[in-house]
Amino acid sequence: MDARVISMLVNQPDTLNGRLEVLHQAVMQKFPSVTRLSCALYDRQTDELKTFLTSCMTGAREEPHKLRLGENPHLAELAQKTQYCVVNEDSGFDNLDANHAAWLREKGYFSTFIVPLLHGQRFIGFIFFDAIEGDVFSERVERELVLHVQIINMTITAEMSMVQSLLATAKIARDFTDMRDFETGLHLDRMSHYAHIIAKCLAPKYQLSDEWIEHIFMFAALHDIGKIGVPDRILCKPGRHNDEEREIMKTHVNKGVVLLQRLLADYDLIDMRDTELMQNIVAFHHEYLDGSGYPNGLCGDEIPLEARIAAVADIFDALTSRRPYKKAWSVDAALDELQLMTRAGKLDPDCVQAVIDESEEFERIVHLLADEQDKRSAQDSMNRP
Repeated sequence: MDARVISMLVNQPDTLNGRLEVLHQAVMQKFPSVTRLSCALYDRQTDELKTFLTSCMTGAREEPHKLRLGENPHLAELAQKTQYCVVNEDSGFDNLDANHAAWLREKGYFSTFIVPLLHGQRFIGFIFFDAIEGDVFSERVERELVLHVQIINMTITAEMSMVQSLLATAKIARDFTDMRDFETGLHLDRMSHYAHIIAKCLAPKYQLSDEWIEHIFMFAALHDIGKIGVPDRILCKPGRHNDEEREIMKTHVNKGVVLLQRLLADYDLIDMRDTELMQNIVAFHHEYLDGSGYPNGLCGDEIPLEARIAAVADIFDALTSRRPYKKAWSVDAALDELQLMTRAGKLDPDCVQAVIDESEEFERIVHLLADEQDKRSAQDSMNRP
């Protein structure tokens, strides 16, 4: 890789995707048929490969529909053995997931070079080099591209390490509240997945990058971090709160903003990309479009999109989760309530429509990431004569 490209990487791009595009330009200078380069991160909870970064110089940018590792033995083997491979249309596309193979053919790609991404010794995803010609990836080309992969891998893992350091510290606080707060459990994990699905649906309309969407997934889990500052007598109350207690519960939003800013300062991450997105989720996920939310009473577009996404994801999970004072609602009943709140002017219609459009996936997450007590209750119901 020449000094000009390294200089561009250091001085120009402000996002990970921008850096990927610079590297892609360098690749295409030597191998012009490699017109698409993408990175997909692996989500162990859902077995999904989620596109994180993409650079596409020609043709459509759309992603393959829901790649899951368990449905693709070929990719699963590459991940397990951390091996890279070349797949050509005339000899190996049928080894891929059927949706992935069909997508490659539809978009005019005739060969793909697949390289596992590692964080330390842990598999975290793949990099895909897609070419509009067959038999492009000779051993010489593979060796050269692997050097680019190392740069990409280091760039991604460096940023992930910063974010994970922050999230790990936040998780200590979060886990502490998990021991005290009946609402948490796997609530935060489900929240992240719901927010990710909504953001993916909104991507075409709002021109959301895969990087932005992945940050939504990572940061949604922080939305209730301020509950660490709410007194036990209120946080752990097994019934509904009275008016006074409800007002105290509402303080978790501002407490969360203060705590998050302190963590960012401690880790010297104030200037890290997308910290504003992170803080917006914490600060505004209880705001409603009609101004009736809290703590700021924001209206309409005053509420950032990421907070509107988090609000719908949070409410859906609250409705479909069991509480000491209520049973878990069905997905259909939750959808009815979300639509009622939308018609009342409280929730973003696009976000709610995304839940409706992806209701099967939402229901899958409801069951896949159910709290253990809910799983036992469901099993007992099935076993009951």
